[in-house]
Amino acid sequence: MRFRTLVTNSNLLLRVVQSIDKLSKSAILKLTLSKLHIIVITDMDSGLQLWSDIAVDALFGEYQIESIHNNEIYLEFNIDNLQRALRSTQGGALGVTLKLTKKQGLPVLSLTIRSQSVTGREVSLCQDVPVRMLTPAQMDAIREPMVPDGQVHIMMPPLNNVRSIAERMKGMGDRVSVSANKDGELNVRVANDLVDITTYFRGLETLAYDTTQEPSIPDRASSEFYTAVVDMKNFLRFLQSYHVAPKNIVCCIVEHHAVMFYVYIGSAGYSGAAALNDTACGSLTYFIPVRQI
Repeated sequence: MRFRTLVTNSNLLLRVVQSIDKLSKSAILKLTLSKLHIIVITDMDSGLQLWSDIAVDALFGEYQIESIHNNEIYLEFNIDNLQRALRSTQGGALGVTLKLTKKQGLPVLSLTIRSQSVTGREVSLCQDVPVRMLTPAQMDAIREPMVPDGQVHIMMPPLNNVRSIAERMKGMGDRVSVSANKDGELNVRVANDLVDITTYFRGLETLAYDTTQEPSIPDRASSEFYTAVVDMKNFLRFLQSYHVAPKNIVCCIVEHHAVMFYVYIGSAGYSGAAALNDTACGSLTYFIPVRQI
């Protein structure tokens, strides 16, 4: 088993790790020949899940990976440890190398950062992140949630606007209602015994999907809303994805099941429906199950 690479975009890798910092203490890293996958499962039965894939070329150069498992490597790591190591790469590093190795018989991701001292001398800093190796059988047991087709897909408004509103709402209830229709309207609502507050977004782009593969419930009028009620804490965790500076985010409502957010990273700018074909860098997919009453 071998993994070694130059980190050519440590800033993006750091921002991805920062975006998952509030989700859990640990995450799974799946390395393949063409993609890096980060998976976070907060609760196998009822909690938020994150499934991400990022093109190797968007992060690395001189990428080398070998294993007897179809050249794939599976690791579990502490998010805070990797985040601290990646912060050391900021501030003018001359070069960053990442490799899988062993220290005192235990597997670690070793990050070597070359930089220049104030006297002009080149210095190297090594940061080791302990990891736990996972077997293919263990990875096979970890699967993306199966959900029905979404009834509505809508482009999200600027994430910082939504985040600012949600931060004000969080003290008013432990659940939030997310509603959207096919006329490009999105509502975010929180209510308790004393107040009922709704924020309205209008003029958003909706996306069409082919749902002819399986029977579905008869469609509603385009002005009628589809709604999912989810945990406020999970909604706020998704909003941490602002760290990756996403340009395109698709909200998919699967009524009575979940809200799913597809966060596309690496885009040059807002591209609406074209975001669905944006494979130049990668995406983060957040699965937030409905709150059971």
